[in-house]
Amino acid sequence: MRRIPPAAALAALVALSTIVRAWAGLRVPTPWIAADEMIYAEVGRSLWETGHLDILGQSAPFYSLVHPALIGLPLALFDTATGYDVARVLQALVMSLTAVPVFLWGRRLMSEGWALGAAALTLTIPGFAYTGLLMSETVFVPVMTLAAWATASALERPTARNQALLVGAIVLAVLTRLQALVLVPAFLLALVLYALLERSVEPVRRLAYAIGGLLGLGLVWMLTGGFGAYEPAGRSSYDVGRALKFVVYHAADAALLVGIVPACAVVMLALKPPPEQAPRAYLAVTFALGAGLIAEVGLFASRYVGRLAERDLLALAPLLFIGLCLWLARGAPRTRLAATLVALAIAGLVLTLPLGKLVHKAALPDAFSLVPVWQLGSYEAVVWGFTGLAVLAFALLPTRLLVVVPVALGLVFVGSSVAVSRYAANEASNLKTAFFGTQDPQWVDNAGAGDSAYFYDGEPHWNAVWEYVFWNRDIRRVYVLSGSKKVPGPMPQRFVDPFPLGELASDAPPNVIGSTAFTFTGRPIASVEQFGLVHRGLVLWQTEPPLRLSTVTIGVQGSGDIYSNASITKYGCIGGQFEATFVAKGAPVTVRLDTGAAQAAKTLQPEEIWRPSVPASTETSTCQMLIVPSGVVGSTRLEYVPG
Repeated sequence: MRRIPPAAALAALVALSTIVRAWAGLRVPTPWIAADEMIYAEVGRSLWETGHLDILGQSAPFYSLVHPALIGLPLALFDTATGYDVARVLQALVMSLTAVPVFLWGRRLMSEGWALGAAALTLTIPGFAYTGLLMSETVFVPVMTLAAWATASALERPTARNQALLVGAIVLAVLTRLQALVLVPAFLLALVLYALLERSVEPVRRLAYAIGGLLGLGLVWMLTGGFGAYEPAGRSSYDVGRALKFVVYHAADAALLVGIVPACAVVMLALKPPPEQAPRAYLAVTFALGAGLIAEVGLFASRYVGRLAERDLLALAPLLFIGLCLWLARGAPRTRLAATLVALAIAGLVLTLPLGKLVHKAALPDAFSLVPVWQLGSYEAVVWGFTGLAVLAFALLPTRLLVVVPVALGLVFVGSSVAVSRYAANEASNLKTAFFGTQDPQWVDNAGAGDSAYFYDGEPHWNAVWEYVFWNRDIRRVYVLSGSKKVPGPMPQRFVDPFPLGELASDAPPNVIGSTAFTFTGRPIASVEQFGLVHRGLVLWQTEPPLRLSTVTIGVQGSGDIYSNASITKYGCIGGQFEATFVAKGAPVTVRLDTGAAQAAKTLQPEEIWRPSVPASTETSTCQMLIVPSGVVGSTRLEYVPG
């Protein structure tokens, strides 16, 4: 290893990480985390196609510029499937490049071998599985690491160049994700800590240009941009007790995220700070940024997440791994008493986590390190057992054996990364099957009908709307049935009311996608069967202007089974009749039909088929047939036939 140039070893690490993470990420067949992935994709594609951060042609609140610009280019250049794959390969490369600032920063603090060790350890954490998802973490982690390094460099050597790089790195981080605004107070806190370590106010005076520049940029940002999509979070009030509780939870999770020992090592370094300026600058930045991120994420999660927002803490991992390798490179200085007290303090922090409330399936997309814990079950035994082993290793292992700690952590992280990648791929595969069946997700575009609208009726699987908009560029509008809940997120959508004649929109595109529970004035030209959802599937209709809803069927399962009261409603009714086909499902069942104009009823024996035709009411322009079964009955046809 000593004969391998460090640059070559670093390049090999980045290349290996890129290949492995890209291979694992490409096994995820469709975006999984809604609506985050689709928002970044849509605004990114719009950025390259129109120069604006739009969704469906309307301006979107600011989430990020850098990440959408990265993934939006391939999505704009290629068809969605190819662009999606290329974007994830780019993400794997960019996130793997986190190793570069870790190494370059690390080699100022220790030997190049230990710096490479910190870089390698960084690349193994489960959070790097976000490279398979269109998430801003893939850019945010390397950019935040770069900003932290720039901050430490400016503290250590406050040249005009380093101060300019510091300001530029913070601006880049904020444009990557607004969470990076915490870098400004973190820099000021790091400056105070560094001045205390140096026992001098000289660092404050020498960094006056950086302080002025950041404060000026912060003022401009608040006057022009504010908090963008997170404006409500900036204006909300927070419960102090709950916020403090979540700050403690996220401090514990930050220690778990890196395997306990690195956090202990950084604390040990701080108890007796090295005399050199570079390690002191590192410690000031790490503690300041750690405090800022944990407080920021804990506060936000206490109101808007309600569980561990671990992915927002990933940027701390590279800093803590640098601290572990720095501590080991300096001979792991510790006393038995101090090491025991530090380890027990951090273990006590972990013990505060209410694992039964925080570890559940809905929490896993935000906290990938919980995936293996959730899969293994016995959450307390797994987490506390691992914490106990880490504490014992840190406090009791002989110094010469502590070198195995980063190796052991790397193996644990690699195993966890495999579990996380498989889990994400399986969950996304199930989602794809549920929403698209066995068909190509781009089936709407493939039909070649042109501009289309999606008609959403408020059914629980609202993420299907985002999936369809992502995969099919022909979908240009979203209509929501009046009285239904809107699609969550910043998706432009219009509420429409079909009463009384079924008219929805006079300016609608010539095609509409709707559930099989609906029929529209026009003709169906394509369809997809969905699995595991309430409705049988979706149908693409070529419509006649204005867009009109013809019939609505309620209470009928995707299989055609009717468990309780159901109905079929016809808009623009002009007489005629309702026709149906029912079949008893293995037991006698009585079916009653009522249109207001006529009634019908029949008791069906097992497997008996009934094909009634009931006249519709002519008193109003909207007519309906109610279906009241005494038990489960199957249906193969429910249709309104004009007079």
